[in-house]
Amino acid sequence: MKDYLKSEHNPRLISNQDIATLSSINNHLTEENFVLFKKLILDSIIDDNESPDKDKYTVSTYRLTNSNMPPIEVCIENLSKFTKHAYMCIDPLRSTGNVHFRPYTFRTKIYMDAKLIEVYDLTEESVSNKLESGISKRLLKKSGINQKIILSTIFNHWLKELISVNYKFS
Repeated sequence: MKDYLKSEHNPRLISNQDIATLSSINNHLTEENFVLFKKLILDSIIDDNESPDKDKYTVSTYRLTNSNMPPIEVCIENLSKFTKHAYMCIDPLRSTGNVHFRPYTFRTKIYMDAKLIEVYDLTEESVSNKLESGISKRLLKKSGINQKIILSTIFNHWLKELISVNYKFS
C-alpha cells in the first residue's frame, strides 16, 4: 500500500470535473463508513446523551468478538458531544489464531452530528509507538483526496467483512 500511495503523490493537473467526482466518491464512503461503524459498534454502546460527562474527554476500549476469529479492539476517545477519535485493530493480546502483533491499526475521526467517519491513518505500527492517547500525529497532516479514498475504501471493506462474519460487540 505504501508504494501505491507514494505513486499518488506525484503532482498532476486535475480538472474540476475530476475533483467533483473524487469528492463525491469520498463523501459517499465517509457516510457509508459511518453507517457501518454505527451498526457494528456505536449502536451497542449505551447512549451517552444522558450522561453528565457527554462533553468531557473520556477514553473507552471495547471488543468485537467472533468465536472463530481473533477479537478486534476498538478504542473511542470522546472529544466532545459531536466529535470522537477511534482506532480499531486486531487484538494482539489474545492467543486466538496466529496473531501475535497488530498487523494494521485504523485511526478515524467520527463526526456524530454530520454522521461521517473519516479514516486518517492506517498503520502497521503499534498504537503504543505513537502517542500515549493512541491518536496518530498524522491527523495533523492533510492527505490528498486519492489517499482519503484509498483509506476509506479499505476501511469500508473491512467493516463489511466484520459484519458479514458476524462479529459482535462484547
